Amino acid sequence: MKRDKKERARVKNKRSVLGRIIVFLLAVLAFVGLLAMAMSVLGSYVNPTRFVWLSFFSLGFWVIFLYNVVILALLLLMWSRKAWISIIALLIAVPGVVKSFSMGKSQSGGELRLMSYNVLYFKDQYDKDRSSLEVAAEMAKMVKENDPDVFCIQEFQIFMPKTGRDACVAGFGEMLGMPYHYYHKKANFGGNVIYSRYPLSALDEDIPFAEEKIYGAVAKVDAGEKGVFYVLCCHLVSFQLTDNEITVFSDSGNSKEEVQKYGKSIIVKLKKAYERRSEEVSEMLADIPHDGRPIIICGDFNDTPISYTYHQIKKAGFVDGFVEAGRGIGYTYAGKLPLLRIDYVWGNEQIVPMSFKRIKHKGSDHYPVMMDFNVKHGL
Repeated sequence: MKRDKKERARVKNKRSVLGRIIVFLLAVLAFVGLLAMAMSVLGSYVNPTRFVWLSFFSLGFWVIFLYNVVILALLLLMWSRKAWISIIALLIAVPGVVKSFSMGKSQSGGELRLMSYNVLYFKDQYDKDRSSLEVAAEMAKMVKENDPDVFCIQEFQIFMPKTGRDACVAGFGEMLGMPYHYYHKKANFGGNVIYSRYPLSALDEDIPFAEEKIYGAVAKVDAGEKGVFYVLCCHLVSFQLTDNEITVFSDSGNSKEEVQKYGKSIIVKLKKAYERRSEEVSEMLADIPHDGRPIIICGDFNDTPISYTYHQIKKAGFVDGFVEAGRGIGYTYAGKLPLLRIDYVWGNEQIVPMSFKRIKHKGSDHYPVMMDFNVKHGL
């Protein structure tokens, strides 16, 4: 220990003017990283309608985290005591890491299996010339291979020519081999459809949850002795970024002209989406009955674990199935923006996650997620 202290002192005394300048600059960068990390984590707790800019930092949590790791490594290589700045930043990041990274207790024995998938209107983002019917058939094959009991789909659209919506929804159910389906014919703005091997029924109209509004489709699943539970297939508003805007947002090599052309529209869209999702999640949670009913909320939430949306659902008593029974970062967005987990399966205290899996099926700009679970008791 004494030898290490002497070595650090010797290196510091011999450090050139250039070395001291480098350490100073690294310390400044470390302080910037500390502020960015603090703002990123705080974004979970502040309603975007009050101060939206924290949400922008939350979106870049992993980038900010890796930035601080790199700065810490450089400060340690320089034998600088300023490394404490980056260490504090990484300690601040712990709550975000806990919500974003999982070493869950995956177990066998789940009696029921649910899959959720945003199918991008049956478009193939890698091959735009493929027909919707071909894409739908391939997706249906993938779903059948994974054998879920309940399949929740977002961004469903008519994929068979000369076919109405009802017939198309029923036809996809036949492709899945699932005899039951449900979607809200008046409030189905997000293309939310629930398919099931077990009987589905709409909720009683006197329950606010049954109104569904814009956030999703709600049905009751009767799996007999395995349990009776509610499923909400949810799709909160997206950023609605164009391909060009996503490229500018994700690519550091953009020209000044591209940044000027798309930068303002990107900020405006992010701001509006964050504010609208905070309203949607508040409305959704206010409608959910908190009376011991087994409830699963799943779908495309378009928000990361370091977000106000995520924190509000967790605060309401729901458990993130991935954190409970998944592994790693589990990112679910398959587009150009990296490391985004925006698709979830939540359960209340009556739902017991046993295992959680992300399926790397190419086609949509999302990956399907799947959870095996048990129901503690039925209605």
